[in-house]
Amino acid sequence: MAAGRAGVIVAAGASERMGQPKALLAWHGSTLLEYAVQQARLAGVEELVVVLGPATPDLRLDALIAFNPDPDTGRSTSIRLGAERVPDGVPAVLVQSVDQPVPAHVIATLFEAVESGAHVAIPTFGGRRGHPVCFRGDLLSELRAVAEDAEGLRAIVRRHERTEVAVDAEAVVWNLNDPAAYAAALGVVQP
Repeated sequence: MAAGRAGVIVAAGASERMGQPKALLAWHGSTLLEYAVQQARLAGVEELVVVLGPATPDLRLDALIAFNPDPDTGRSTSIRLGAERVPDGVPAVLVQSVDQPVPAHVIATLFEAVESGAHVAIPTFGGRRGHPVCFRGDLLSELRAVAEDAEGLRAIVRRHERTEVAVDAEAVVWNLNDPAAYAAALGVVQP
């Protein structure tokens, strides 16, 4: 039987600017990480890998776990570790950071774009490119070799035909890197 849709959720960082692991931040009745896993599953992701790190080593999730012992080496290390756990033969692979809380319909739309022939599908909102990014399954070997010193995912995106997919979720352009951005995303006004 062929492997199904795949996803790699990167959640290994210590989130120093946030002051606590982003993976564990509250998000609509759960945490950012639990939300990401739930939405991926709702979008039909069968082969899901979550990359954890020293700040989140013992989480139990509905996913395969990869562990990045040194997330300071960069996001590319976590992507490589996650991609190594994805089985060959998947039709498409979504790469998502834990601080990208997009709903299932956005994820499904990105997969549909790749399954319809796009090499790389990038969401847009209000004319701005966002994340997560979905890759055709035959690019898995490139994800397994991605490197910070070679511009990470950007290099893969630039090498291949890209399809921009307009979506109705502003979350695709959020960067939840600090408490103010997180509060704004929750709709909380900072004093």
